[in-house]
Formats: sequence, structure tokens, C-alpha cells
Amino acid sequence: MSPNLLPALDPTPLPGPPWLFHFLLVFTFVLHLVFMNLTLGGTWIAAIANTLSGGRAEDYRTVLARRLMAINTYGISLTITTGIAPLLFVQVLYQQFFYTATILIGWVWFTLLLALMFGYYSAYLYKFRGVPAGKPGGTVWLWVAAILFGTIAMVHVAVNLLHAQPDKWSAVADSPWSILGDPAYFPRLLHFFLAGLAFSGLVVAWWAVREAKAGREVELNTKIARFGWRWALWTTVVQIVDGFLLLLVLPREVLSGVMSGGFATLSTLTLSILVGVGLLVMLARVSNPVEKPGLVTGTLGAVVIAIAVMSIFRHQVRALYLDPFTSGQELVTVSQWGNIGLFALLLVIALGAVGYMVKLTLDNRVTGAEAA
Repeated sequence: MSPNLLPALDPTPLPGPPWLFHFLLVFTFVLHLVFMNLTLGGTWIAAIANTLSGGRAEDYRTVLARRLMAINTYGISLTITTGIAPLLFVQVLYQQFFYTATILIGWVWFTLLLALMFGYYSAYLYKFRGVPAGKPGGTVWLWVAAILFGTIAMVHVAVNLLHAQPDKWSAVADSPWSILGDPAYFPRLLHFFLAGLAFSGLVVAWWAVREAKAGREVELNTKIARFGWRWALWTTVVQIVDGFLLLLVLPREVLSGVMSGGFATLSTLTLSILVGVGLLVMLARVSNPVEKPGLVTGTLGAVVIAIAVMSIFRHQVRALYLDPFTSGQELVTVSQWGNIGLFALLLVIALGAVGYMVKLTLDNRVTGAEAA
């Protein structure tokens, strides 16, 4: 790597201890992943379901697509807003690496904004000009949104792999597409896609079970619950295989760091594997989700735990990637506890507001063609 490509450490002191920003980075990233999984996986499942149903309004797969995209009316907005905080914390802790990575593939990074805007509009075009409004063209807009959201995932995986590997910057500076040749790129991308599909399948199954147990359109909701559950089951099977592949394609020094990292890394890795296998067992035990609502709710909660554990492990792997370039650095801190306290207060208020909105959405069921 050319030494000129690695910027000097920003002399501006951190406004708090580094451990706090590492915690906030992982915590806010987990929040972002919950909504991102719904946006990415939910849109893809909706597009596939609507294609299989031919857009027929009476088909349960069309109803499923309509429900998922009704959720995404909120989910896309929350994906964007919850993505701001982890992006800022990445820049606080890894600004010399992250900024350089985005500059090296700058034109690709800017396409992210275009894909986000057009994907968001496409989701609304489906809602107001597609099947929910009784007009043709819904499937097309769903696929446009799904492909654009998938493009965003591809860009993020590229930037996150690139900023963690400064030794590849010279090659990427000559050929930006070379990042696609990283052995971890496609397994990592697939891992994100599968997580989104599994989580979205579980959410739609949980909602259908809730409706069926309340006595509303029991036959329809039973079909939807089974459809969503099958998505969650089989994508989890593939994801476990992909997870082991992703572990094996890590650079030797990173994998060695994981294995020799003691309790900190081995416990997280072990817990990630156990949670993944446990999820598979829970999913495989159910053939008709409507008959086991408690297990459905428990499985959905277990998925959220899995997202949190794997986010911690992902952060540890990034630290191991960057260890050769950060081991000699000392981050200067000048704590600003007043500002940190204000941030914490606003974060709690924001989470409370989101929780209240979710509760209102669940408690006030919409009826008719726009029902979610």
C-alpha cells in the first residue's frame, strides 16, 4: 500500500471515551439492521410473492406483498433515519479509513443516494398505482424497488470491506471494480440478503398469526403465515452454510485473531453459531405457525438477539482487519459529558416515540384494500 493513501489521524479529540463510541456504534447499527432487513428482505419477498400471484387481488401472496409494502411505508423512513447514527460513529472512530474508502469508489458511493431516492419512490408508486390501488403495474414497481435496494446493499458491502483493508487501496485506486474480487464480498453480501429475507418472512408470519388468532380471515392468514415461515426456514438453512463460508474466507491473520482472541471473540463466535442453529431448530419444529403463536413470537425475538450478537462479532472482525493500521494509534479524548447526556436523552425519547408508533400501528388495525 502506498503510504500516501492513508491519511493522518485527525487531531481533533474525541468528545468521550472510545469504548462509549464503540458501544454506540454497535447499538445504533443493530437498530438500523432491524428496519434495513424489513426494507431489503421485505421488498424482495413482496416482489417475488406478487410475481407468483400474477397480481391477483384475491391471492394470499398478493395480500402478503401488500402487507409488507405497507410496513415498508414506515420501514424505509426508519431505515434511513436509524442509519445516520452508526454512519456518524463510524466516521468518529474510523474516519481516516472510511472517508478514503468512499473517495476511492466515489462515483459508486454517490449512486447510493440515487438508488435510495428512486427505490423509495418506486415503493410508493406500487402502493398508489399498483395492486393496492387496483391498477396495473404493481409488480414492475416492486421489482424496481427491490433491485435498487439490493444495489444499496452491494455498495455498502463494498465500502465496508474496502475501509477495513487499506492494503487493497492501491489496487482499487487503479481499478475500483477489483473490490468485487475480494473472497469475502459475495458471501458477505449474501449474508445480508438472507438475513433480510429471514427476518421479513418471520415478521409477516408473526403478523398473520396475530390476525388469525384474533379470528380475522383465518384461512387467508394461515396461508400467509406458512408462506412467510417457509421463507424464514429455508433462508436460515442457507445462511448458516454461508456463515461458515464467510468465516473460512476471512484473511488468515483475521481468522487467527478470532481464534486467538480469547473469551472476547470466541464467546461471540460461539454464541453466533449457537443462536443460528437454535433458530433453525425452532423454525423446523413448526409446520403450521398459527397453531404455535408463542413459539412464533419467541422465534422472532431470537432473530433480534441473533442480529445483535452477529453485529458485535462483525465489529470485532473489523477491528482485527484494521489492527495492523491502528495498533500504534492513541485517540485523544476531551470528554463532553453534557453533550453525551443530551444525546442519550434524545435517543431514549426517539426510541420511545418509535415504540409508541409501532404500538399504535398494531393496536389500530386498518380495514379494506389498504389493510396492512
